[in-house]
Parts: sequence; C-alpha cells; structure tokens
Amino acid sequence: MPGRVLFVRTLDWVIVVAYVLLVTGLGVWFGRRQKNIDDYFLGGHSIPWWAALMSLIATEISAATFLGAPEQGYTRDLTYLQFSVGTIAARFAIAFLFIGAYYRFRVYTVYGYLMARFGLGTNTTTASVFLLGRLFADGARLFIASLAIHVATGLNITHSILALACAATIYTLFGGIKGVIWTEVIQATVLISGALILVASLLGHIPLGLGEVVTEINQAGKFQIFDWSTSNWAWLTNPYNAIPAIVGGFFLTMATHGTDQDMVQRLLTCKDSAEGKRSLWMSGFIGVGITCIFLFIGQLLFVYVNHLAPGDKMALIAAQMKAEGHNNQFLLHYIVNVLPTGVTGLVVAAVIAAALSSLGSGINATSSTVITDLYQRYIRKEASPSHYVNASRGATILIGGIDAAIALAVAYFAQVHTGVDLLSIALGVMTFFYGGLLGIFLLAIFSKTRGNTPFNIAGVVTSIVVVSYVKYYTPLAWPWLIVIGTIVTMAIAALGRTPIAIQESFADEDRRSIAV
Repeated sequence: MPGRVLFVRTLDWVIVVAYVLLVTGLGVWFGRRQKNIDDYFLGGHSIPWWAALMSLIATEISAATFLGAPEQGYTRDLTYLQFSVGTIAARFAIAFLFIGAYYRFRVYTVYGYLMARFGLGTNTTTASVFLLGRLFADGARLFIASLAIHVATGLNITHSILALACAATIYTLFGGIKGVIWTEVIQATVLISGALILVASLLGHIPLGLGEVVTEINQAGKFQIFDWSTSNWAWLTNPYNAIPAIVGGFFLTMATHGTDQDMVQRLLTCKDSAEGKRSLWMSGFIGVGITCIFLFIGQLLFVYVNHLAPGDKMALIAAQMKAEGHNNQFLLHYIVNVLPTGVTGLVVAAVIAAALSSLGSGINATSSTVITDLYQRYIRKEASPSHYVNASRGATILIGGIDAAIALAVAYFAQVHTGVDLLSIALGVMTFFYGGLLGIFLLAIFSKTRGNTPFNIAGVVTSIVVVSYVKYYTPLAWPWLIVIGTIVTMAIAALGRTPIAIQESFADEDRRSIAV
C-alpha cells in the first residue's frame, strides 16, 4: 500500500470513533417513522431546500476532493477552477430543463422519467447502466477514503473499508434518504470546519504575514486560472486548457447532476421543484467557494514547505512524498504531525465525513434504482408499502456489501498489480457511460417524437465503444469524452421514432401533471 503509515493519538482516536458513532446514530434517528418508499427514498418531500443544498455539497466533496484539490494548489495553479465556469452554467440549465420535468412526473428516480418518455426498455437500460457504473465508482471512492484513513491512523486497510462501509450502510439502512441528508448536513459543517482549521494552522506555521504569503504564491504563478494557449493543439489535448475545461465541465455537470441518481435524488426530496432548483443552482456558487478554500490549503502547503529548514522532519516527508508520487498524501502527514492533539482528531473526522457522505448517498441512490426501476417492474409489481420499505432495506444491505467487496478487490489488485492503475479505471467507469445517459435524457427533453428503445440502446452502446476508442487510442483530453459520447448517442437515438402510443401516453401524463 503506497505512502507512509501514520498513527494518531488516543484522544484523536476517541474523537474519530465518537464522530462515526454520532453520525450513525443521528442518521438512524432522523429516518424514523418511514411508512413507504416515498418516505424512504424521497423523504416525503419534506426536506428544506437548504438541507438538500448542504447534502449535495457534502456528496460532491468526497475524500478524493478533500485530498485532491489541495494537491492541485500544492503542485499546480488554479486552472482547476476553469471547470467551475461550465459547472455553474450547467446547474442553471439542469434547473430549467430537468428538475421541473422530474417533479411533474413524480418520479422516484430520474430513470422513471425515461419510462414515461420511451417505455420500459429504455428505462431498464439506463437504470442498469447507472447501476454498473455507480457500483464500481462507489467501490473505488470507498477504497480512496479507506486508504486515507489507513495512512492517517494506521488502521488496517481491510478494517478501514469494512468500518466505513458498515457505518454508511447502517445509517442509510434505517434512516433512508432523510438519514442520509441530515447526516450530510452535519458532515458538510464538519468538512468546512476542518478546512478552515487547516487554513488557520498553516498561516500560523508560515513565518510570513498574509500579504507576503500572497505575494510568494503569486510569484510562483499559482494564481493563474485560465489557460487559453493554442500551441500543440492544447485545446484538444490538455484537460486544463480553458476550452475543454469549460465545455467539458458543462457537459460533465449536466450528466452528473442531471442524469445520475446519486446527485439528483436529494433534489427530488424538496417540497416542490422551485426549492429543488434553488438548491441546485446555489450549490454551484457555494461549491466553488469551498473548492477555493481547498486549493488555498494546497497553496499554503507550498509556501509552508518552502520555508522549512533543510533537515526538518516535514521537509524530509515532503521530499519523500514527491519522490514517490504521493503528493496528495502530504496533507495527511501535516494533519497528523503538526496539528495539536484533539484538533488532529477533528480534521481526520472531516476526512471521514467526506467519505461517509459520498458513500451513504451512493448506497441510497443505487438501492432506490434497484427497487423502483427493476424490482417493482419485474419481480413484485403489486405489494404493500411496508413490503417495499423492507425490500429497500434489503437492497441497501446488498449494495453496501457490494461496495465493500469492490473496494477490497481494488485494494487487493492495487497491492498485487502495482503497474496497473486499477483505481483510475474504476473511478473513470462513469465517464464511459455519462455521454450515453446524457444523450438519451437530452433527446427526451428536446424532442417528443424521436427515439425508441432499439435506437436508444444502439446509441448508448455505440457511444461507449467510441468513447473507449477515443480514450485509449487518441490524445484527446478527457473532458471531451462526455461531449463526444453525448453527440454520438443523440445522433443515433434520434434516428428512431417514438411509437405513437407512447407519444400519446406521455403527452396525456404531462398534461395531467401540469393541471395538478
């Protein structure tokens, strides 16, 4: 397992364990008195918009972001923020195009909308594509989080995976989406607090005033945000060039926040579409602000290392992390070695908060898709509300176990096959599928007559093949993958014509929903 293993102190362990138990207990308590799957998966449409907003932010800030964004500021500049331009624009587009439609058709999952628009075949295909990609992505995210806990605390990687998986599964099992959202409100608060503690600590350990710190960062060229260079076809091959970052960021966010049940689900728990839309577009601006804080932490680490004495322990660790290619782990070393006892536990708890928020929401979103898009449609079409709640809990346990198994498999292969970047493959699974999903959803929104199941499936499959070829056999930057996949899917799916019966049924349901 890469990186040096550190050990937090007893008081820090007490804080970390207490935090995990507190979050798990609160998740169970918040989700009590659930009578049906509307309560279990949509919270009875009783979640305040601001809670849905904080839940969305907590899910976006995974453990990979907690460590990855500071690495960008530490080793690069602020070009990472170029993606924010596209992502903010996309949230307004999603609010205008998608959220209202989802509320009008009163769907449990976003794939239920495709059921009304194209029929059962397209609904099942898109739900299955989501499940396949999300399971691998969540397993990989669980591994990243467990690796961070392993490096920071010395806890065995297997035990780290199992502990996090059990905690997230338990509060999701009993709490449902209410448990997920309200614990994520707490976790978002812990995340932001942990980041601010790190900023204050780093400023206190740098022997410069704030103005001098800013000057040094500026002289190092770390305040550059936009890269408009065109040499060597940079706008096609460099993912941090402004054009692919902005365009790719727009399409990526359209896919993640418009067609991925993991992100959309909490937006469907509000009282009405207006509150769901407000949660979405406001999350873009707040998310950018939080990203800036994490990038600033990385910049402060850069200045901090520059002013360490040559033989200082942290200077030696920084040099070792750089040599091993583990710059993203240096922040963990700072947390454990420099922060005082007690504060270390609080910040490690923030890392765990990032992990639990992403994992818990993923488990609930995946189980909702299994139950409403597969189980209800193929296995038990008619059953009591309590039966579906129990089935949902069974699916939650199953999904939590699968996520843990995938994380353990990733950990095993990462240790045995060190030359294979299996983690990047697992995390990148959704990039193969997002173009296909977004293409189908955009066709459903912009056309009422084009698209049917055979052509939709052909579009998704062709998109996956084309994106795979482009990814592995061309130098095209990764932000273009979803753009290409979306265009290919829409072009092929639009060749098919929606059956008249489905067109009429969809139009009737749309009229009834508007009347209500």
